[in-house]
Amino acid sequence: MSSGIRIWHAGQQSNSTPMKTLFNLLTIVIIVIVVFVFAAGIFITGLGIYDFTHAFHFFDESGEHGSVQYATLSLLKAVDLFLLAIVLFVFSFGLMVLFNNKTDQALPHNLPGWLKVKNFVELKVILWEAVLTTLVISYLAYLAELRLEAKPITFQDLTVPGAILLIAVSLFFLKKGEHGGH
Repeated sequence: MSSGIRIWHAGQQSNSTPMKTLFNLLTIVIIVIVVFVFAAGIFITGLGIYDFTHAFHFFDESGEHGSVQYATLSLLKAVDLFLLAIVLFVFSFGLMVLFNNKTDQALPHNLPGWLKVKNFVELKVILWEAVLTTLVISYLAYLAELRLEAKPITFQDLTVPGAILLIAVSLFFLKKGEHGGH
């Protein structure tokens, strides 16, 4: 009986080594994903800075009738890019926290509570909220651009508010389901 347990235990150890190798490989893949998402956030932040500084170019062109409108539109687009960058930063940081195989003490002490994600659903809710805000700002910039160019709003232009509504309603029911279950 003792030798049977030893054989099973030895077999279990040899099977755990490939499992550890697979786990380490997956950890490296997650880290690569986090780095690329973070780099994309930095790139989009740079684009936002460019749009932000470009907005003040319109104020220099005095005498042009729509300079304030174009500056406002450019600032809205910059805010949209900054919000998109924040979504990418939150996603990369959330993945790091979610797949952290260390203790909670390894995380920064001043980390906000909403970033201490325990599962993928919590990360998804945080991202949905950030994406909703980004979509609203992006759509406002689009509407301002349509108005500035004196173009009419078509039926296709209403798909984004419809998508925003569907995401908001599904987020509401997801949060209601979580609070009702606990």
